[in-house]
Amino acid sequence: MRGMKAAIAFLLVLTIDIADGRAVFHNGGTGACDGCHGAPAGAGFSALQPGAATSGICLRCHAAARPEDCQVATSPAPPRGVPPASLTPGGDFAYLTKQYYWSEASGERAVSPGERHGHNVVAPAYGYFPDTTLTSSPGGTYPSDTLSCISCHDPHGNYRIIDGSGTVADSGNPVTGSGSYGAPPSDTDAVGSYRLLAGRGYGTRGTSHNFVYDPPIAVAPRDYNRGEDSGDTRVAYGKGSSEWCLNCHSGLSGWQGSAHLHPSGVALGEAIAKTYNRYVKSGDLGGNESDAFTSLVPFQSGDLTDVRQLASITTSHAGPKADDKVMCLTCHRAHASAFDAITRWNTKGTALTVNGGYPGTDAVSLGSDPGAAGGKTRGEYRVAMYDRAPSHFARFQRSLCNKCHARD
Repeated sequence: MRGMKAAIAFLLVLTIDIADGRAVFHNGGTGACDGCHGAPAGAGFSALQPGAATSGICLRCHAAARPEDCQVATSPAPPRGVPPASLTPGGDFAYLTKQYYWSEASGERAVSPGERHGHNVVAPAYGYFPDTTLTSSPGGTYPSDTLSCISCHDPHGNYRIIDGSGTVADSGNPVTGSGSYGAPPSDTDAVGSYRLLAGRGYGTRGTSHNFVYDPPIAVAPRDYNRGEDSGDTRVAYGKGSSEWCLNCHSGLSGWQGSAHLHPSGVALGEAIAKTYNRYVKSGDLGGNESDAFTSLVPFQSGDLTDVRQLASITTSHAGPKADDKVMCLTCHRAHASAFDAITRWNTKGTALTVNGGYPGTDAVSLGSDPGAAGGKTRGEYRVAMYDRAPSHFARFQRSLCNKCHARD
């Protein structure tokens, strides 16, 4: 009887939320099964059919402008000159639909194709198709034609934090909250992994791929989807932030110091941490640790596993200490960005700002109006930099690799 009352109470709450257009899903575990598996078939997929169209089920809600707009609908590419709307730390998948063209100073035409802007999840109804160039994950074997949201995220929330030491798969106490915002586990309950990320032993249908690394311990602020002109959005990354990427990119195993790869998952050291904290912009090394952080060059906070400690970091502006770590996400976004290789800023450009303004292009050349030739307009470029005004940078700002290396 007690269980029946609890079930009825849950259904009443869920019914109220659905009526209000805000069905509660993924609160550590999952919501009602019918929310995904009973969704109306359409837009090129069946709600119960796994495979390439799985992302279409996720995008019914995650591509909607508002929670109350969750529905089976297409999400066309933003019109030319109009940037994607989302400003989440992971980036907006809509950049996969943006093709940028421009003319180099030599007169040659250059291109930044959409498929180079992120992880090419497959959802034809939303304009997302398999990568035509990379048939498997770089440095790995995950097949591109089956890449979907659940390639990385476990929709059933089986990965949980059961204590302060990390996450485990399919064991431990029941999940009652999300680990994404710093809720601590209790003696009888657990919190879910960060963003429902999958971990050791996880595999998806249609592949023989199995994860060998558990999800990272991380915490995000609740107001994470916003412009950053007035302040950086800080995700606190803890233990496993780089290791987890190796689940699909295992061939990049020289990540800790290969001559051909930037180190990742290793401590910054005194010299790099000091440079990061002093660097403000090109030509300005007058900064200090207390306000040195920028989300355009984030870092892992040591090997922290306590979500409460990480939650306190999300409100901090402090730069790194020597034992904090460079990670894959220091330079790349997780989903997509406006730039090739999912980088957080334009690594192919000579300068990020020119004469105190954004150049309006995503490559080396700086034409008078590259937007007219199909490159990013200056407005698009500003959104790509998460709505930061050019005044955040130097008049002639060079690559943000200099935040750690100061070679400009």
